[in-house]
Amino acid sequence: MASRKALLIITAAMAVVVVGALLPATASAANYMVGDDSGWDLEVDYDAWARGKNFKVGDTLEFLYSTEEATHNVVMVDAGSYKACTVPSNAPTLTSGDDRVTVGSAGQFFFICGIEGHCQSGMKLAVNVQ
Repeated sequence: MASRKALLIITAAMAVVVVGALLPATASAANYMVGDDSGWDLEVDYDAWARGKNFKVGDTLEFLYSTEEATHNVVMVDAGSYKACTVPSNAPTLTSGDDRVTVGSAGQFFFICGIEGHCQSGMKLAVNVQ
């Protein structure tokens, strides 16, 4: 039977291996402030902003915007609603002004501002997550 000291050393070594295995996945997640310093606003070209970025599972998209007088919001939509700039009745709508969406799976994700006319003016974002 192994000594208590040997068991403690083995247990500690196993803990280090487990933590080490988890670090790359955790460290690789990125936080993206949508629109960079401009935030979620009518003045940003979101296609250009997303171009060249490599979004990965676990990344967080942070939408910063003013909440005064319901200036903006973030609505998660499907591809058809994104293209048509329509807000489905059951679409998740975020309104905090500092909304964070962590993507939990690969695929395409679509976001629009649901305030009338904003999506049509370009306030919409499509990201492809790998």
